[in-house]
Amino acid sequence: MKVLVIGGTGNISRGIVAALQNQNHEVTLFNRGKHPDPPTSDIRVIHGDRHQYTDFEDKMHSETFDAVIDMISFNEEDAASALRAFRYRIEHFVQCSTVMTYGPPFSGINLDEEAPLNGQSKYGLGKIAADKLLLEAYRKDGFPVTIFKPSYTYGPGMDVQRQVGGNNSWIDRLRQNKPILSAGDGLNYFQFLSSHDAGVGFQSALGRSKCFGEVYNIPHPKPRTWDQWHHAVAEALDVEAQIIHVPQDILIAIAPENFGGLSMNFGHTQIFSSTKITKDIPEFQPKQNLVQSLKENIAWMDKHGRVNRSCNDDLEDRIISAIKTLPKLFENNEKTLVNNN
Repeated sequence: MKVLVIGGTGNISRGIVAALQNQNHEVTLFNRGKHPDPPTSDIRVIHGDRHQYTDFEDKMHSETFDAVIDMISFNEEDAASALRAFRYRIEHFVQCSTVMTYGPPFSGINLDEEAPLNGQSKYGLGKIAADKLLLEAYRKDGFPVTIFKPSYTYGPGMDVQRQVGGNNSWIDRLRQNKPILSAGDGLNYFQFLSSHDAGVGFQSALGRSKCFGEVYNIPHPKPRTWDQWHHAVAEALDVEAQIIHVPQDILIAIAPENFGGLSMNFGHTQIFSSTKITKDIPEFQPKQNLVQSLKENIAWMDKHGRVNRSCNDDLEDRIISAIKTLPKLFENNEKTLVNNN
């Protein structure tokens, strides 16, 4: 198939492009050409800004593709532009959405594709609107759309993240054998999917009529706790992780500008069902080794200077020091009370 990937150089996009090439599809990318890692020379690239709608649509009308995978449609306006560009002209259109359409607040765990759409962030609300418009086009005139909702997907092209957020100095902290912070007890569950495995799922849907008009969660089927994730990153760095747990509310109160994002994403247990995708797209069987794929991801960060020096900010050290002194503080207070009585 002649497949256009709108985007094509980001994290999930890389996995998709690799999977398409492995199946001998003819791949074309549409992007601004500004990513530090350009695609290989055998991939055709059409340069342009996806959000300059008139220019984008004019360029697309001069091209012919069998399928389109849209990785950078973030709102209703983007989706409307895609419909103007490709309606009645392609065999299959794949929209990359997000599990953030389900929340927070999330209505439960093991959420399937029928779960309530509770997303409150600008990102989540924009994807809800885009998905709705595309599905309406399917119901109205059969626009052959499939919507994928990835959970946390990691790989070259993005930074390895941790639960409490912040810059990437935590990688340097681990390398320097410094302790790192974790929110709460570290037992919140998440699903961490390699972009290589995600790419197989996206690619394998192409041309399947049973996928038209359907929405699929695409998470790793095995949830892991955030502490398991942090330990896996440490193993990829060949070090031991020293994890200091601090209540989430305390972290946010200390430095909302650093830790406020916990309440909008990583501070919530998020588990989504993969039953539907494994039934309709049986090729989606995540098999990447976690530690080895993390090594690949961290190598990409190092190559591009994405790991910040931990010595440039002492906030984490000050919080950890304060937490470690608390037991002694209470012990001294108790001794004072006993002596006064």
